[in-house]
Amino acid sequence: MATHALYEVYDPQKNDLLSHLLMHQPELMPLLVILRSREAVHALAAELAAAGLKVDSVHGKKKPELVERALLDFKAGGLELLVATDALIRNLDLSGVRHMLHIDFPELWQDYQDRWQLVQAEDGVLLSFSTPDGSGALKAVEEVLGGEIPRTKAEGFLYEGKPPRQNPARNKTPKRGERSKPLQHKKKKWKPKKYGRH
Repeated sequence: MATHALYEVYDPQKNDLLSHLLMHQPELMPLLVILRSREAVHALAAELAAAGLKVDSVHGKKKPELVERALLDFKAGGLELLVATDALIRNLDLSGVRHMLHIDFPELWQDYQDRWQLVQAEDGVLLSFSTPDGSGALKAVEEVLGGEIPRTKAEGFLYEGKPPRQNPARNKTPKRGERSKPLQHKKKKWKPKKYGRH
């Protein structure tokens, strides 16, 4: 029976929670892992590959033939994980993909609904991570679905509290040269009068 569930976890622990789930629930693989940015896709794919997992990544800047090859390899069972950007997979044929996980909760409720329907057709699992304080996107999805996405916790995983807020560092480097004076205080430069020829 197809299931969907939501893990409430703050951003700094998302990759650790994914690793924990893969270690304790290997039946989730092959798993399509979905993130928002290309940089995050690269970073996560590299981390998973370093852990010894068979993984590939796809995003909008990758050549279409390489994207197609990675997707076919994933569907055929040659990969344990395919890490992809949210925007790219909207245009891919995901038929046959049983298990998906949103590291970043989708911004559009239609994306969640479409993927949930795909997973239901394949009798699979759709998992999502979201911060405990929730998001507007999550609320929108639950309104469309007519109920809450079931919350769950990973057994044996130590959840941390909300990370302290960090203020962006200000550039305290002093400006070089004299500070310009306000326009109203600037002295007019003396210009010699131009006299016409007589």
